[in-house]
Amino acid sequence: MGERKFYESRVVRGLMLFFTLFVACCCLWPRLKLEAVNKTVAIVADYREALPLAEEAGLSPKAALEFLKGKGISGLMVRDYSAEDVQKDAAAGGRGPGRTGPDRQGLDAAAEAGLSVFYRVAPAPAWRLKEALETARGVLAEYPNIAVVAPSGDVVLGYPDVTPLASLLKERGLPAAQLEFSRQLGAAQLDALVFPQLIPLHSVTNEELFARRISRSALRERLVRAAVERSVRLLILRPAISGGVGSTLNSFGAEAELLANDLRAHGLRLGWPKAVFADFTDYPQGSGYGSPYTRLWFFLPCSMIFFLSVFRYLERMTGKTAFGTRESAVAALGSFLLAALASAFEPLARQLGAFSAVFVATEAALTAMDNDSPNHRSLLWGFLYASVGGLAIAALFSEPSYMLRLNTFSGVKLTLVLPPLLVLLHDTRRRVHPESLSEFLSRPPLWGELFLGGALLAGLALVLFRSDNVSFIPGVELQIRNALERFLVARPRSKEVFIGYPCLLLWAFAVRAGLWARCREVLRVGAAVGFSSVINSFCHYHTPLLFILLREFHGLWTGALLGVAAVAAVKYAALPLWRKARFLTE
Repeated sequence: MGERKFYESRVVRGLMLFFTLFVACCCLWPRLKLEAVNKTVAIVADYREALPLAEEAGLSPKAALEFLKGKGISGLMVRDYSAEDVQKDAAAGGRGPGRTGPDRQGLDAAAEAGLSVFYRVAPAPAWRLKEALETARGVLAEYPNIAVVAPSGDVVLGYPDVTPLASLLKERGLPAAQLEFSRQLGAAQLDALVFPQLIPLHSVTNEELFARRISRSALRERLVRAAVERSVRLLILRPAISGGVGSTLNSFGAEAELLANDLRAHGLRLGWPKAVFADFTDYPQGSGYGSPYTRLWFFLPCSMIFFLSVFRYLERMTGKTAFGTRESAVAALGSFLLAALASAFEPLARQLGAFSAVFVATEAALTAMDNDSPNHRSLLWGFLYASVGGLAIAALFSEPSYMLRLNTFSGVKLTLVLPPLLVLLHDTRRRVHPESLSEFLSRPPLWGELFLGGALLAGLALVLFRSDNVSFIPGVELQIRNALERFLVARPRSKEVFIGYPCLLLWAFAVRAGLWARCREVLRVGAAVGFSSVINSFCHYHTPLLFILLREFHGLWTGALLGVAAVAAVKYAALPLWRKARFLTE
């Protein structure tokens, strides 16, 4: 009877997992359709930076811009002149108009060269707000080639009330450029008011180029990465300020051509992008996912994978079958109820996504490590479970406000911390580790355990600190990352390749060989970190879904290869040396 119930439980879990995958794929179909049409990228030059290059080459602005257009430049950034700009131009010899206001020379040159314009509206004092808005209104009416608008300076025009500027853009039917990593006061409010008329933009300032010593090739790679990995569709390419590559018109044109070729090689088209979400009817605007019925289906896969993972964890902890007929009915009814509640209350939806990620990562790790004789299939089953869970969570959040990063996934650090702790709790409870938690705490610690515990805590702190903190990545790792991106296109994540999968395979080897009974827990915790990283990849909603799947596939086979190499090094080098050293010292 017990064996029959065990197989019944497995069948129920399998059916729930398959149904979760099916509904998640149906819900993700609109996202895939959108990503398929959102392939147009514009390389944009700054008029004020291109003008000196034209003068040095002895060409008119129109001729220089036509030359750059032939090299792949699709648009021109033209900024209003602020009081600070006027002062700078006067100090540099008076190249500008000598007064604040629109840069009509740049606007006219773009119109003559047939280039679309990214127009930057300068901030203005409160007493000149009405005048500044009327001036901007006149410029937008006069120049129909203005295709996208964004404020310039440290503060958005009109801040703290940016509604007038947003209303002007809506009146003209113009999208706003959504600047990545912007610290501009009022930018987030403007993006929220203009949504969904937004086009993501990536720009690297000259100050950042100097401060971080970014080479020209690294700059191109960064721009390509923004377009491919984060769906950014406006790329600002700046020439070198003085000397070196990119500081003349010809060399700048050559750089633009290289960047254009790199983008085409990744399947992107050059041209002027549109605010695709504004025309995308699969997501009715102003109503979230649409009707309550539609919202329920978008939320259901995440709710089901949450119940499935939690019930399975309880089943593991208690040793009792959690998926009999009664329990399955409770799980199904609870999934629909939770999905309905989450679709009605946004805070609950966020919590559902965060804790689903935690328990899916935990169950994926335990699935890969619940065999007394682990083999390569253990890794595949854990990976498949994590992938299904990731798709279910992605279905919950794959709608415009998340894909444009107006809303973000709030469980990244939670997903990195809790799964290793839940795996550790499970292992001490079920005696996967030789001692229970109470037994471990009641005896004096061993030096080796203190060392491993300290290393584990230090590693966990490093993982948390490095999360979304690219400035802390060593140069050697950056070189490895860049090499993987060039070779694989979709670079696998470091936590999976260098920690998760190698730890899993080393643990499997240790179990089969009967080694390190008291130290295997470190490897199991490391494996849990790797599966947490898999889930977090699916929570990057601005990244194309097919790119995420390709990244995870590359992470699987490269991590497995590295794990096999680690096992071979231990088996054929480290262990023989250790045995020989022990023999010599005895």
